[in-house]
Amino acid sequence: MNLINDIKAVLFDIDDTLFDRKTAIRKILRGMKQKHPELFQEIPEESIFEAFCEADQMVLVDFNKGESGRGVRDKRSRRFLKTLGLPEEFSARITSMYIAAYPDVSSPVKDAREVVERLAEKFSLGVISNAFPDVQYNKLKGIGVRDLFQVILLSEEVGIRKPEGAIFQKAAKLLNVQPYECFFVGDSFDTDMVGAKKGGMKACWFNPDRKQIIDGDVKPDFEITTLTELLSILL
Repeated sequence: MNLINDIKAVLFDIDDTLFDRKTAIRKILRGMKQKHPELFQEIPEESIFEAFCEADQMVLVDFNKGESGRGVRDKRSRRFLKTLGLPEEFSARITSMYIAAYPDVSSPVKDAREVVERLAEKFSLGVISNAFPDVQYNKLKGIGVRDLFQVILLSEEVGIRKPEGAIFQKAAKLLNVQPYECFFVGDSFDTDMVGAKKGGMKACWFNPDRKQIIDGDVKPDFEITTLTELLSILL
């Protein structure tokens, strides 16, 4: 049986699926260091980047468990500063500078715009993301694909987070299709693949780093290392 015969809608995660978040973080931190040398002093750029990514990964777990966006952002900044040996009292300043810089950063994953444009010719499109509205819409706009999506569901707006199946089912309903008629693409196995399968969708794991599957009970229907592979699968 062809797994894609019934597909009417394609849905995406945003961060590290359409938007290259690590590249964006590096650009933002570089800009912050250049504008505020008094804050970061002589700390090497790579050390700043590694400290932020470490803090980001630590608080991501808390966020996916339901902690508020504001609380997570503050905790991330505090952990970031602590790792660098800088005063945590600057956390609010770091958070504000980071959020303010996002609208000016365009950092698409390779071929993201071209692939989305091609798929839009045949399918209804949607987005499901565990993230904050004040930055996610700007990411899609910066890539040049914001207007190609009929549905954009952000966890902080709808009150449901991946991997809850309900957010996937809600997206299908808003697109006027059944979950089994949806093809979801995401980079996170734990939230995207597990959630898509819970929600009854076909799941495609965008896995450019070739990570190994940990949960043997859940298997994606497809696995890709480049977004252009979607065109061969779906068109």
